[in-house]
Amino acid sequence: MLTIQILLATQTVSPLHPAIIWVVVGVILGSSELLLPKTVPKAFKFMPLIMGICALIVAFLLWRSNVFYRIPHSLQILYWMSLSGACTLWIRPLFRQKKTSSLFETTEAITLTEIPAGEMGRVRFEGNSWSASCENRRQAIPVHTKVYVLRREGNTLIVVPNHLLDA
Repeated sequence: MLTIQILLATQTVSPLHPAIIWVVVGVILGSSELLLPKTVPKAFKFMPLIMGICALIVAFLLWRSNVFYRIPHSLQILYWMSLSGACTLWIRPLFRQKKTSSLFETTEAITLTEIPAGEMGRVRFEGNSWSASCENRRQAIPVHTKVYVLRREGNTLIVVPNHLLDA
């Protein structure tokens, strides 16, 4: 009996119902997601929203279970942290950006410099100057020639002259 009185005396007593506190925490966390700048990666942008929704779930569980027994504040926080962690692990991969294939919208470029056989030159591709080399290492490509971009290897475009593809 003495241990129960000591346990009850050590618990902080709030004049508000714990479920109301968790609803306030959930609304604050959920709405704080609107204040995050656009530069925050998508995977991290929804973290406050997920944590806010989990706080609302904890509020609902407390509201339903507090009729029968009182849950200590430390356990409430533990439930919220566990639920937030589980939801984060489950939902966050949905927002990760998948690597896109290196398919280009524009596949044509124009040589800015000569591309000597087996060496690199410069091409204008999508408005930018890129390093480029010819797919056929024995072939040179003259200046101001339209080329077809096959692929990208690092910062170098692998190209072939358009006249080879037209024939």
